[in-house]
Amino acid sequence: MRYGRLLSAGSGLLASLALALAAPWATDAGKAEAVSPAPAMQLGAPVSFRRLSEEQYKLSIALIFGDDVAIPGRFEPPLRKDGLMAIGDSSVSVSSSGFEQYELRAREIAGQVTSAEWRDKLHGCKPKGSAFDLACASELLAHYGRMLYRRPLTSHELGSVVALAAAGASGDHYKGIETGLARLLLSPNFLFRIERLSSGPRDGMARLDDYSLASRISFLLWDAPPDDALLDAAAAGKLGTADGLAGEVDRMLASPRLEQGVRAFFSDMFAYEQFDGLTKDQAIYPKYTSQLARDAEEQALRTIVQLLVTERGDYRELFTTRRTFLNRNLGALYRVPVSEAGVDGWVPYTFPDDQPRAGILSLAAFLMLDPTHEGRGSPTIRGKNVRELFLCQPVPPPPPNVDFAIVQDTSDPNFRTARQRLAKHAEEPACAGCHAITDPIGLSMENYDAVGAFRTHENGALIDTSGHFEGRDYNNLVEFGAVLSKNPATSQCIVQRVLEYATGRTADDGDWTWMDEAAPEFAAGGHVIPALLRQVATSDAFGRAGPVLAAKD
Repeated sequence: MRYGRLLSAGSGLLASLALALAAPWATDAGKAEAVSPAPAMQLGAPVSFRRLSEEQYKLSIALIFGDDVAIPGRFEPPLRKDGLMAIGDSSVSVSSSGFEQYELRAREIAGQVTSAEWRDKLHGCKPKGSAFDLACASELLAHYGRMLYRRPLTSHELGSVVALAAAGASGDHYKGIETGLARLLLSPNFLFRIERLSSGPRDGMARLDDYSLASRISFLLWDAPPDDALLDAAAAGKLGTADGLAGEVDRMLASPRLEQGVRAFFSDMFAYEQFDGLTKDQAIYPKYTSQLARDAEEQALRTIVQLLVTERGDYRELFTTRRTFLNRNLGALYRVPVSEAGVDGWVPYTFPDDQPRAGILSLAAFLMLDPTHEGRGSPTIRGKNVRELFLCQPVPPPPPNVDFAIVQDTSDPNFRTARQRLAKHAEEPACAGCHAITDPIGLSMENYDAVGAFRTHENGALIDTSGHFEGRDYNNLVEFGAVLSKNPATSQCIVQRVLEYATGRTADDGDWTWMDEAAPEFAAGGHVIPALLRQVATSDAFGRAGPVLAAKD
């Protein structure tokens, strides 16, 4: 079998991947090529070593080989850490079955793009005959290696993969190319964003090299690998100059592909991966289906893109806007008419002033996104989500052995509403502290059930949604959204999240220094998200790997 050589070359590719996980300074773990040792860095701020997400993997293949390439197998679940999967990607583990899935995909993708039906689409020269053409193979593998590794292959790497391709050709040029491409597709240099340091620190700080910086920029703005133009700019050293860096960032911000990057960021920030497998009790919520959940997610993302990307609007309006998009399923949930165009697709829609919908908190995507409760909504979970997702204020988990019987008993005639049940529950001293910071927020949303449908009563009792948040009163969720939009922590949180998402690390002291300056600039510019992305991508904090410590004797 022609993949026998692929898997036995060097120390074996599965072992190679394991080696790279343990030794991120290897440029190609299959041959364990050494690179210059990294300068000593403060613990807690290492150069990032991030696994590609499922979406990033698929988009990479589509952009490099074509969007009609089938990608088989399953992807291992992501890890959310410190509020973001982008941070979790730096510490996610890979199981043995995960290795096998990577191998399967590498084989299948390489087989597809070198098949007789596809090979004319491949880059570069064609072989002079059926036999393996060394020069032609070198050109092709260098091209795809640059795109897959997001940097040029070293001479050793190219020589190694070409030799492997030649050994696997068995007299057939495209069998050899298939073997070489599979090798590249299974390399840690493709599967992981392995960031490297520049040749020397600047201002006492360890900096990323230009190719690592290019990848950070591209995955931040497009959630995709660098294109040829950005790789060319890195090769020419343009990213090391303020003008060159700003020019590339501005070019990418002007691209339609910015929409994909913004979707990816907010999907991560708002924890939309929880829609996978989300369920609700069908006996209680007959309108709920997995399709409705997907529609709710899409509605929120369309609303975000329209306001923040297309219109370059104020981020804070996300909590107050009545403009959104509807389709047939959501029109039925919200009990509003949908035009004929919305029966089979999406249409813009503005909720009237007398409707209880305004802002992203009133949309089904936020209201139904609770994997822990299938039969009811939870004010505590909703309040916790607001604190953590929109204000960057972590809420501690409940203490062990807490008795939730009162909260869960929705049939008790003495405690007919969630407000009454939670007030009684909060009499427990161990529970009072956390519930005080979550429940008042969540209770503002009690007019909406667990799938986001509006209601005025629970168990026959009128629902009270009034509350008080940091010095301001509100009567309902629409008013709370307006209060939240004016809270300074809302703006500060988005600045923090963008930087953490971009760098793949939890903000440290050096980052906070930059954020303290960036937040007022973001506000002064009208809270415009593309402008914030530019602030981050052109900042010193963005390209910082970690402070360099003095070498020890």
